[in-house]
Amino acid sequence: MALSGRDVAFVVSLLVAILALAWPVIEDTFGDKCPFGYGGQLVVSEPSSLGRALINCRVLHRDGLHDVFVGDSGRISAVKPSINREGHVRVIHDCAGRWIAPGFVDAHVHALSGGVSLGVANLRDASNKEEFVDILAREIGKRDDGWVIGHGWDETRWGGEIPNVDWLDERFAGTRVWAQRVCGHVGFASSEALEEAGLGGNPSGILKESEMSAVVEKIARRTRAERDEALRRAFEHLLSLGITTIADFGDIESLLAGPNGYDTLWEDFETLERWDRAGDLPIRVTSYMPLGDYRRTAAHPAWNDGWTREDAASGISSRIRIGGVKAFLDGSLGGRTAAFLEAYDDDPTTRGELIYSGKNEAVLIEEALASDSLGLQVAVHAIGDAAVEQAIQLASFIEEKNGKQDVRRFRIEHSQHLTSPIEGQPERLKSLGAVASVQPAQIVIDEPSVAAKLGYERARRYCALRTLANHDVPLAGGSDWPIVSADVFDAMRAAVIREREALTAEEAVKLFTQGAAFALRLDGLVGTLASGAFADFIILDGSPADFIVMGNAKPNVLGTFVGGKCAYGDCTQEHLG
Repeated sequence: MALSGRDVAFVVSLLVAILALAWPVIEDTFGDKCPFGYGGQLVVSEPSSLGRALINCRVLHRDGLHDVFVGDSGRISAVKPSINREGHVRVIHDCAGRWIAPGFVDAHVHALSGGVSLGVANLRDASNKEEFVDILAREIGKRDDGWVIGHGWDETRWGGEIPNVDWLDERFAGTRVWAQRVCGHVGFASSEALEEAGLGGNPSGILKESEMSAVVEKIARRTRAERDEALRRAFEHLLSLGITTIADFGDIESLLAGPNGYDTLWEDFETLERWDRAGDLPIRVTSYMPLGDYRRTAAHPAWNDGWTREDAASGISSRIRIGGVKAFLDGSLGGRTAAFLEAYDDDPTTRGELIYSGKNEAVLIEEALASDSLGLQVAVHAIGDAAVEQAIQLASFIEEKNGKQDVRRFRIEHSQHLTSPIEGQPERLKSLGAVASVQPAQIVIDEPSVAAKLGYERARRYCALRTLANHDVPLAGGSDWPIVSADVFDAMRAAVIREREALTAEEAVKLFTQGAAFALRLDGLVGTLASGAFADFIILDGSPADFIVMGNAKPNVLGTFVGGKCAYGDCTQEHLG
């Protein structure tokens, strides 16, 4: 069967990006000679006389410098070996021989929540009870509403004891405290916070899943100005990490509120639309709305069948789009709310819980079928093996009722735990064309304790990246930020240096470039340096492969460009050629 033009472009862009980032490992073996026997030309496409050029960027060869031509629409028109040029081109940045790489694509973030987390008490580094309490105590009196807000605690860092209201000393008298666990599915509230939320009968202060909404709803709702500031902080942070495109799954607090939070999610989205129209949105955002709000999602003027809107006159594309809808099928491993077929080893009283169980499963199926029939991409959160199984059954039912569609790309967010035998579910995922949207940085948090929670055999099936890749299941890399860090380099290294189920460096890079782009249905447009793609790229002072494989110094992102324009970093090298 002949490949389509889109297929050919995807294959070419994939090879270019992987070779560009993995070259230091290859060149140690082959030196200056290309191992495939080819020269330096990457893409054959003539730039227009008015095109803009990014010159002297190290793309492939040890001493090979390349020009990336950027059209006025913000797309790449060509990538060619550098030669002396005269006139007609505007040099927008001289890389001085440094590395150029495709801008990273994060397939799963909560942008506003991430921006908020940058401004609240960071409990990630608390390694004992005393540090947990002291970090929160330093926040007393900082908020006008009197609340103390924290995020990121992880009891496995101090031996496993869960926070308790008894931990809070006299410093917290009369203070309402709310601190979410690192997974985002468990929270800790002080006695005062519980009383205000009408949960005074809770003796420990620990709340899980939907229980948390009772407290969250009592915290003063952030003003539009505060939410805007959180979004801007989030985007600056993501751009500083070389991330130029994100899939945004919405503010966690608004999601906890259920249907009561839908309006707030739309308010955030429409804010980004206004910024985009004004040319003030610095990053590309694909938004996913709650499955329960699928009718409003499909009816929204921004819905455009999963692709991008482009101005006919200028050719400039929108940076904000709706990708589809998402549902939670279960909770988290750390909170023991992820749904498993068998009980947790360290707590035989629970197997976690499927959110859509019994009669509720009919609602899930009905809404997912309707969303798919409208062209909306369906994504589901599934961590435990029972939830992953429910997700696969749902994808199979959708295909049976609505027919097979190559562009469907049903997404399973996390896909953390597989059933036995381990090959069974990946084979079905492949046949369905479903995407496993994974978060490698989570490995660092979960892997040390997964055997204690689930036993050795099930622990071997945790985050089975190698098995999924071997079965040709499309893999997309994300962070779930602020649940874990959004640092792509750390995530790629975590995927590579594992004792088992590890990826190669090339595969890890693909997670956050072509793989994530495929999951967003933006393949060929982002995550690649190829003709026709958006001119989203980053300038690095070192080789990603040297860090990912060998643990050498992590490369610094010197500049991040979106649509050929500098969005972060040192932009002082812009000049006329």
